[in-house]
Amino acid sequence: MLTKLSFTFGSHQILQGIIDDHPDRKFKLMQASTHSNKLALFDLSNQNPIFKNPVVLTVLDETMDSNYNGLFYYQSFQVNGDRQQVLYNSLQKVIADKPAAMNAGLMTSVANKAESSTLVLITAWDSFEDLTAWKKSDPFASLTNFTTMGSDNYYYDEVYRSVR
Repeated sequence: MLTKLSFTFGSHQILQGIIDDHPDRKFKLMQASTHSNKLALFDLSNQNPIFKNPVVLTVLDETMDSNYNGLFYYQSFQVNGDRQQVLYNSLQKVIADKPAAMNAGLMTSVANKAESSTLVLITAWDSFEDLTAWKKSDPFASLTNFTTMGSDNYYYDEVYRSVR
């Protein structure tokens, strides 16, 4: 089971250098779909971070299938008060009821104390069409209350495509 996950951002040259310097690690070099110059390097090695400025995530739950191929759909949620537990339960249900088209799913929390109430859902999909179909499905509907900005809700999402 994956318990540690970290990622960082940088130029292709810098991130490729990290990959080349650490052949023992399981990396995924990804490009943000909406920001073509934004690259992220995900370390799926289940080891302590090696990045200088990592985003460190603690895995709370994951699907049984550890096939992290395809594109990543990264969703970050931060809600206040009683809604935190409702969000937690909704994310856990996504993982437990993994859609057939989903390669993998990770429910994580941000390890940074200042953002410890932030929950992140990372799902892996073979195609953008599979992801789009899931976002229109009933199981995704439980998340829609958390996917808009509000006074008690912060939400961010990004689709990452594999660079190599």
